[in-house]
Amino acid sequence: MMRQKESLNMTSSLRLVFVFVLMPIAACAPLSVATDAPPAKVLFVGNSFTYYNNSLHKHFRKLTWASGLFTRENSRSRIMTISGGHLPEHAGGFKNVVSAEHWDVVVLQGHSLGPISEGTAEPFRKAAHHYAAIARKQGTRPVFFMTWAYTGKPEMTAQLDNAYTDIGRELNAQVVPVGLAFATVTAQRPDIPVRIDDGRHPSLAGTYLAACTFFAALYDQSPEGLLYDAGLGEGTALYLQQVAWKTVQDYSKR
Repeated sequence: MMRQKESLNMTSSLRLVFVFVLMPIAACAPLSVATDAPPAKVLFVGNSFTYYNNSLHKHFRKLTWASGLFTRENSRSRIMTISGGHLPEHAGGFKNVVSAEHWDVVVLQGHSLGPISEGTAEPFRKAAHHYAAIARKQGTRPVFFMTWAYTGKPEMTAQLDNAYTDIGRELNAQVVPVGLAFATVTAQRPDIPVRIDDGRHPSLAGTYLAACTFFAALYDQSPEGLLYDAGLGEGTALYLQQVAWKTVQDYSKR
């Protein structure tokens, strides 16, 4: 009888040790990306970089339909944009729009110089924190849209990369590296202009490239081979799809 009690006590002790050893491990374990279901409802917040060419959200949505992941009936995308707008300027309507319906993801796009210019970088950062907190209270995941360099100012690519990567790490939020995809196409295929003549706004190819990059990043799936080409032609579309996928893969390894 005594031996049986000793055996039970030893078993109980071992169980307690096992539990206490595992508790810190579980507490420190990172959340798996796989726990995030593919977003069916995506809200894009930004400015003309988002709404040019009949809007990024429409091209993104057509890619999701072409992939078979979603249909018109079970998916939705929308934009909230201000011409030339900086991220803090959305404060008046952001909470209302985000809370009006359940969005899986809200994409935050700042002014092209906002995160990297003296006088606007700190307001951008504060707005990013504020909006991310509002979104998460609604059960919506905040995602940041890394924008691109102006034509003739390639140094902006690294500056924007650093700024968006920093805010993404600071807020534990995903960053979609559209600006890096633009830099690749600009260097590799100058015959496919991704900006219009003003050197800032996206051409149709640029908007399509952005949509492909969002598809690759949000779904962790290559857009290569999707039939929707935005009227650019199969060859051009395939190249932009490939750049988007490789850019997202390379960025995720950093």
